[in-house]
Amino acid sequence: MKSAMLAGAFAALTLVSTSYAATSTCPTPQQIKQNPMDNGGYRYEMLQPDGRNWSGESPQATASYLTDSTFHDARYTAEDHSVTCTYKGPMNIDASFSVTLKPVLDWNLIPIGDWRGTYCEALEIARCSFTHQ
Repeated sequence: MKSAMLAGAFAALTLVSTSYAATSTCPTPQQIKQNPMDNGGYRYEMLQPDGRNWSGESPQATASYLTDSTFHDARYTAEDHSVTCTYKGPMNIDASFSVTLKPVLDWNLIPIGDWRGTYCEALEIARCSFTHQ
């Protein structure tokens, strides 16, 4: 009987330990790598420490977009379980691109941030942090 109870407790502990919530936020422009695409524009990528990849493309982008842009907003899309971060140039014109992280399962906003539903616009990227699996 004791061994059956121990086996059950061990199984429950194993399930709990494999299911954890991570906290993420949009990458800073300094963390994003910019690579030219064959037909013009640039591809943007950032690999998180957990192995997940932020990625995006902008066919109209010039080489200066990455250095000219600052974080603008984050948006969660339930249909494809993704978070998209948008970066814009000075005065919100020109240099604009986005990177997307997916899948983002069990997404939830961080209540102390600036999320309004599934949308967050803030001057500080940390104000748009979120939890997920």
